[in-house]
Amino acid sequence: MNAKSAQAKKARSRNIAASAGEVELDMPKLQRNTLNEEVYQQLKQALMSGRIAPGSTMTIRSLAASFGISPMPVREALRRLVAEHVLVLLPNRSVSLPVITRERFREITRIRTSLEGLAAEEATAVISLDEIRLMAKINEEMETEDAAKSVDYLVKNREFHFCLYRNCGMPTLLMIIESLWLQIGPLLTIQQLKYAGSGLAVQTHHRRALKALKKRDAKETRDAFVSDIEDAAKVIAASL
Repeated sequence: MNAKSAQAKKARSRNIAASAGEVELDMPKLQRNTLNEEVYQQLKQALMSGRIAPGSTMTIRSLAASFGISPMPVREALRRLVAEHVLVLLPNRSVSLPVITRERFREITRIRTSLEGLAAEEATAVISLDEIRLMAKINEEMETEDAAKSVDYLVKNREFHFCLYRNCGMPTLLMIIESLWLQIGPLLTIQQLKYAGSGLAVQTHHRRALKALKKRDAKETRDAFVSDIEDAAKVIAASL
């Protein structure tokens, strides 16, 4: 096939695709967008797991170096987090995770108990037995010796909660809860340090919630999660 024939065939293929309503995919752009989302999700997980301390500042260059990537995906991820009021843009173009006052923390805690209690209650009837078993496994890992000293402790705690919340069937509610965790996640290390120092391992409220879930007792599940949030908040508020 000569060059002219090949070009004609390619043109016919494009016309057929257009007539069928298909669009040619720009794979490099898709890969870039995927990377943008991955960086955004990684930063969110770091925030919710307390791996970024309140008052910390970050630059695009330093984060890009940490990820081993170009600055563009990092810039986009930070822009989204600033727009969501999680991070604050500083005059020198770096970003900061603001320090939360005791008053603001108490406000967020009151909102969390209402919204997360609702999510827990709504999810109780529909969460699968496999997911309940997964929550039990996560809690067992949180109760092992020295678990509270691990950097994964808060990751497991978050997954325990959201494993249930994801079943609430209310996407908007879930989105709001996640945004609140982005704000208070950095403070959860205060509670973790107390557990690590005391050797406390038993997750009383988690165990209570698991029993309630097995019975499909929505009110008891809600009360267990609310108590879990409130007890942690008392420890954290005392240090603010």
